[in-house]
Amino acid sequence: MSPSIFAGQATAAPAPEWSQWQHSCNPHTQQTRVSFSSMAPEQRKAYTDAIECIHSQPSNLDKAQYPAAVNKYQDYSVVHTNRTGQVHLSGFFLTWHRYFIHLFEKDMRETCGYKGPLPYWDFSENLQGSVVFDGSPYSLGSDGAPNGTAPIALGPQLVIPHGTGGGCMKSGPFSDWTATLGFIDPLFLISGAPLPKNTYDYNPNCLSRDINAYAAQTWTNYSEVVMTSHSPNAQALEFNVNGVIGGSALGVHSAAHFIVGGFMGSIHVSVQDPIWWALHTNLDRIYTSWQLNNPSVASELYGTMTAHNAPPSANVTLDSIEPDWGYFDRSAIPVKNLLNTTAGPFCYTYDKLIS
Repeated sequence: MSPSIFAGQATAAPAPEWSQWQHSCNPHTQQTRVSFSSMAPEQRKAYTDAIECIHSQPSNLDKAQYPAAVNKYQDYSVVHTNRTGQVHLSGFFLTWHRYFIHLFEKDMRETCGYKGPLPYWDFSENLQGSVVFDGSPYSLGSDGAPNGTAPIALGPQLVIPHGTGGGCMKSGPFSDWTATLGFIDPLFLISGAPLPKNTYDYNPNCLSRDINAYAAQTWTNYSEVVMTSHSPNAQALEFNVNGVIGGSALGVHSAAHFIVGGFMGSIHVSVQDPIWWALHTNLDRIYTSWQLNNPSVASELYGTMTAHNAPPSANVTLDSIEPDWGYFDRSAIPVKNLLNTTAGPFCYTYDKLIS
């Protein structure tokens, strides 16, 4: 991969003394996050049932301002859309999403009584025969119905083959859901342009998917994931995670979105597809692995306070206050409080880290 073109400078910080940090979390109280494909069928269904439960809850957003927020699940989608320009391609990206996942997990447990582990989708696994997409009641839903064969242009320098779907999800959990936010071109991220005035209008569509083996084999294979977890510094990590949006390279995160396709191809509104949570939990697993593999730079950050530094903004530092998470949490949380998965608000580990 070529050097990153993203704006912003690395913000160096003293290496954290992982073993000396004091916190109440311990091996007896911490949760262990596991691969979705390793869970027993009934565990997988309990997880998707909890997501369905959040979807069944009423919205807490102003309907006049956010007509697309038709239930609590779509509240998460709206908040993510609203914050996307600050928390993608920026120094906030990995820590903001780490806490967003935590808030959703907390909601599933407290509102819906979910007792199981939080799963991740290991997108380095073979797609063929994967329980993640087999469309059974124990999956995360199916591929979309076949719809088109034309190659997909992700930018002027990057075209990938069409996947095996393209239409509405055919079966499994979430296949009857309605996406109420319309597709937003990812290039809004790098332009810094205001979102369309109709962004939050009620714009109902089915959840579509277009499972793409080419994206998986090229950018999220095991070698790419291992390389990402051993990035020498935060700048290299950013590039290996996100690639060049609108350019000629994908990273493991951006490619995972395009493995699924459909609304997952629109970063702003991608939360509408519930596989988003397992994808980003796996990204957090990669980030956690990177921190543990690289203790001398584990607290290093890279990027400014705006996506692609558009419009120009200050570099994010350890003392920078995270953009809030809408009504889910408006606390003023500094980045440094979200660096350790077993301190601060967190108490979790992963069944398999990447060494």
